[in-house]
Amino acid sequence: MRSHQHLYKWTFFADPEQHRLQRRHAAERFAAHTRHDLSRYVAGRLPRLPFPDNDFDLVLSSHLLFSYARDFDYDFHRRALIELMRVTHGELRVFPLVPIGAVSRYPRLDALLADLRTHAIDGRIIDVDYEFQVGGNEMLVCRSITDRSAP
Repeated sequence: MRSHQHLYKWTFFADPEQHRLQRRHAAERFAAHTRHDLSRYVAGRLPRLPFPDNDFDLVLSSHLLFSYARDFDYDFHRRALIELMRVTHGELRVFPLVPIGAVSRYPRLDALLADLRTHAIDGRIIDVDYEFQVGGNEMLVCRSITDRSAP
């Protein structure tokens, strides 16, 4: 991050050192919480999760799928999003849409959204107020096409 500071907006974090310290603090809090209440955590691995259909109202995926686009191929993204939708009867939100080291959206996002529609999944891109990665101020919101409460 220090050698690629131009790929980030330094408004939320003052500089790379503050970012490192805040992320470290968050990791320490998470580790402490898992030691305190391990029953709240379930190990899983995309593209197959250990939950029944429609188990959640809201599913969030943060800084995984599109962030690591170089590590996951198109088929993995498609299967992962379909799986995340399987476990919700509500909404899926994925953030950010920009791969690490890039300043624009995942390049196959339009094709992926079209593919998801063939699985009765409507995906919409919405703007968000938070932007740390340059160009990373959008979120994918998915709902079942059969869900009439979708916006």
